Amino acid sequence: MDLLESKWIWHPEWKDEPDGSSAGGFVHFRKSVVVRNLPAKTVAIHITADTKYKLYINSKLVAVGPVKGDEHLWFYDQIDIQPFLREGVNNISVRVMRLFHATPYATSFPRTPFGGLYIRTVAEDLDTVLGVQSDGSWETALDLSTLLRTDLKEDDFLHIYEAVNISGGRGLNWMAAKELQFPSSHGLSAPWKLSPRMIPPPRYEEAIFKAIHNLRSSKSQSEWESVLLGPNDSRGKVNILLSAGSHHVELEVETHMTAFLDFKFRRPLSTGSSFRATYSECYEDTPEFVPYVRCKGQRLDTSKQLLGPEDVYHFGGNSSATDLMYHGDANEEVFSPFHFRTFRFISLDIEIPQDSELALQGIDLTKTTYPLEVLADFNTHSQTDDGAKIHELWTTSLRTLQNCMHDCYEDCPFYEQLQYAMDIRSSALFTYSVSGDDRMARQAIVQLHNSYRPSLGLTASRAPAHQYQVIPHFSLFWICMVTDHFEYFNDPGFSRQFLAVCDGVLETFARRIDPELGLIRSVDSPAQWDFVDWTEAWKPVGIPPAAERTRYQSYTNMLYAYTLKRAADLVEGVGRPALAGEYRSRAEATVQTVTKHCFNGNFFTDGLASTANPSQDLSQNGQVWAVLCGAAEGDRARNMLNQCLRDPKFTPASISMSFYTLRALSLAGGGTYNDYFHQFWNPWRAQLAQGVTTWVEDSVTQRSDCHAWGSAPLYEFLAEVAGIKPAEPGWSVVSFSPRVGLFPSLDAKVPFMRGDDTAIAHVSWRTREHGTDISLSIKTGNSQFLDVPVRVCLPDGQVQMMSGREEIVLRTE
Repeated sequence: MDLLESKWIWHPEWKDEPDGSSAGGFVHFRKSVVVRNLPAKTVAIHITADTKYKLYINSKLVAVGPVKGDEHLWFYDQIDIQPFLREGVNNISVRVMRLFHATPYATSFPRTPFGGLYIRTVAEDLDTVLGVQSDGSWETALDLSTLLRTDLKEDDFLHIYEAVNISGGRGLNWMAAKELQFPSSHGLSAPWKLSPRMIPPPRYEEAIFKAIHNLRSSKSQSEWESVLLGPNDSRGKVNILLSAGSHHVELEVETHMTAFLDFKFRRPLSTGSSFRATYSECYEDTPEFVPYVRCKGQRLDTSKQLLGPEDVYHFGGNSSATDLMYHGDANEEVFSPFHFRTFRFISLDIEIPQDSELALQGIDLTKTTYPLEVLADFNTHSQTDDGAKIHELWTTSLRTLQNCMHDCYEDCPFYEQLQYAMDIRSSALFTYSVSGDDRMARQAIVQLHNSYRPSLGLTASRAPAHQYQVIPHFSLFWICMVTDHFEYFNDPGFSRQFLAVCDGVLETFARRIDPELGLIRSVDSPAQWDFVDWTEAWKPVGIPPAAERTRYQSYTNMLYAYTLKRAADLVEGVGRPALAGEYRSRAEATVQTVTKHCFNGNFFTDGLASTANPSQDLSQNGQVWAVLCGAAEGDRARNMLNQCLRDPKFTPASISMSFYTLRALSLAGGGTYNDYFHQFWNPWRAQLAQGVTTWVEDSVTQRSDCHAWGSAPLYEFLAEVAGIKPAEPGWSVVSFSPRVGLFPSLDAKVPFMRGDDTAIAHVSWRTREHGTDISLSIKTGNSQFLDVPVRVCLPDGQVQMMSGREEIVLRTE
C-alpha cells in the first residue's frame, strides 16, 4: 500500500482558532478490534500525527511520537504492535496533542495548518484482518479539560505544561472521525511529506527520587519517603492518606533528568482537590529577569527557592469518565503529562478541601533520552582529587550531551529544545567522539538544509522550528557540520546533496563584501541577528560594540574564511578541485583583508582597527578566530593567545566558544595547548563545586543548567589527549598524536566508523623513571586488528607512518 493511499483522520468539530488561553489542545481517538487468531509474526504499523501522539493498546503505552519534523519532512514511526495484542477484543487508543498553527506559541514544535492522525498496516493483508488503519471507523472526542499553558513567565518556548481540570467530568462526546481529503495526483499531495524516522526509538529507563526536602505537611517525613523514594516495585501498594489542608514537598533526583512522569492517586470520592508540580533545575535566588537572567549559586542550597514552569491538576473524582483506557485501574486517578519534563527538583503542592482526603500512591519516573551507545572511555588512574575531578568532567559531559538528545539535538532541554546550528555542530562532534554514531547528526544536517531560503541565501538558525529565525553566522556553522561529517564518515553521496546550498550561503556572505575595503559588512536588517557570543560586555544581544560603531565585524570575516577552507577540503574530496581552488583563493583574500583592516600591529580588533576603542574592542574571540582562519600563525598566534587568555582587557569567550578556543590552542602548536589544558577546566571545576550535574549554558545569564556545548571534555580527552583523529576522510588514515605530558598514565578507548564497521582505538601509556611506554591497538567489533595506515606524531615532533594490523608500541625518553 502506498503512503498516499491511507487516510488521515481528524475530529470533525475541531477549530484551529487560538484565543491565547492555550497553545493547543488534545484530541482522543479510539477503536476496538477483535483478534480471533493472534498473529505469530510481526504486526507492523506506520503511525504519525500532527502534532504529537501517544499510542495505547489495551491500556498499555506502546509509543510516543513522531520525531519532530516540519513541512519539508514529516516523520512516521514503524511499530510492531503484536506483543500488545491479545485474542478477543483489543482496545486501541491514541491521544494527540495538537498545537495551534496560527500562533507563535510552542516554537519548538513545528506543525502544518492541519491536525491529523495517520495509521496504516505495513502488510496489505493485515488491513482487512485487523482493521486498525485510520479511517472513518475510528471514534474521536475533544478533550475540553486541558489547556496547554501560555501564562507562565518561566516558559517562552515550549508551552507544553498543562492545566487540567476534570472536576466536572471530562464531558467527552464521542463521534465518528472525519477522513481528511487531500489531492493525490498531478504533483499535489497532503501537507505532510512523509518519511520514516531517521533516528532509533528513544531509550526508556526507570528512575527514582533521591531525597525529600522542606516538607510542610501533617504527615511525617518517613511516611512521605515510604511512598516516594525507591524503585516503583519496592514501594508496593503503600500509599499516604492526606487530610484536608495544604501539603508541600520538594523532591530531588540524583542528577539532572529528562523524564515522563505518572502522578498516581487513589481516585477520590469527591472533587475539589488539586496539586501543582513545579519543575526546577536547582535552588536559586530571585531571578533578575524571568526566565532569562538567573541568580544561582550552590544548586543544593535548600534554604533557597525552587522556580520553574508548572503543571496544575484538579481532580475529577468518581464523577470523571474512565472510558479512555489509558490506564488499566479504574480506581486510580493518574496525571501523566503528555511531554517529558526536565528537572532535578520537583516542588509538589497539594490542596485538599474541608471534609475530604486524598491518597497518594506514588510518582513514577521514566527517564528518556536518545539511545546513545557510549563506546569511548577515558581513565587516568589518578587517585588524587584532581584525578577524581577529571573523571567528573568526563561523566558530567556525557550526561549533559545525552540530556540534550531526544527527537533531535537540543540547545537546552529545560527551556527551548531547539536545534541551533552553532550549538549542535559541537554536539555532533562530541557524539562522533564517544560513539561513532552519526544518525542524529545526519538528521540535523538534513533538517537545517531544508530550512534554506533562496530569497535570503541562508538557512534558519534552528530547525525544525515553528518560528523562522535568522542568525547568518549559524549558516556557516551548518556548512562546518557538513564538512565534519565528510571528514569523519567520507560519505560523498550524502555530502554532495548539500553542496548547492553550501555554495549559496557562501555567496550570500560574498555579496556583503564592501568593494572598497574587501570586508564583509555587518548585517543591516533587524530581521537578522548578528549574534557572536554570550559575554557580559556584549549584553544583551551578544554582538561586539564595534559591529554597530564601525559596521564591520572581524569575527564574520574570520568565520567566513575558516568555513571556506573547510568547504574547499569537502568539495575537493568529492571531485570538485576547481571549486576547491576558488574557495581557497577567496579565503586567502579574506584573511589578507582582515589582517590589513582589523589588526593593530599586536592584536586583532573586533571591528576596524583604525577606529578601535582599546577599552572595549579587544576580545578572546577575535584572537581565537584569527588563529583558526589562518590570519595568525606560529609565534604570533601563540603570543596572541597567551596574552588574551591572561589579560582582563580582552572580552572573555563564553563556554559556547570553549571548543573553538581549544582548537586555536591546538592549532597554534608549540606547548600552548598543554600549557593551558589543566587550568582551562577551572570554570568547569567551579560548576562542580556548586553542585551541578550537567554543564550550564553560560556564566553570564545562568539561565539553563544543561547545555551540551559545555561538553567539550568529550572531544578534548579523546581527540587531543589520547590523540586519535581522522587524518584522511572516513578514517582511511588514522592520526595518532598522544599528549603524554598531560597525564603520567592513561587508558582510553576511541570509537570510529570505517564504512559500516565500528572500530575502537585503544590508547595506553605509562610514564616511568626513564621515559613513557605508549601503545595503540585498533580493533574491530570481532576483536581483529584493523589494517589501517596510522600517522604517528610523537611529542618530539617525529612523524612516521605505521600500520594498525598489529599493536603499535612506542617509547619516548
